[in-house]
Amino acid sequence: MIRVNDEPADYHPGMTVADVLRTFGYVAATVAVWVDDQIVPRGDFDTNVLRDEADIRIVLMAAGG
Repeated sequence: MIRVNDEPADYHPGMTVADVLRTFGYVAATVAVWVDDQIVPRGDFDTNVLRDEADIRIVLMAAGG
């Protein structure tokens, strides 16, 4: 099991940040992601493999003024 924004979520070996974003309906270009308190560069979403019990934070980027 992993945690995504403090909610438990299913985990499977080989799961990447990009898999989590797809599962939860996020668009990669509109979010910032931290895994275990480390920011994940957007270019690494497809290759950053998660570990069981990872703590993932997904924050929507917003424009405003």
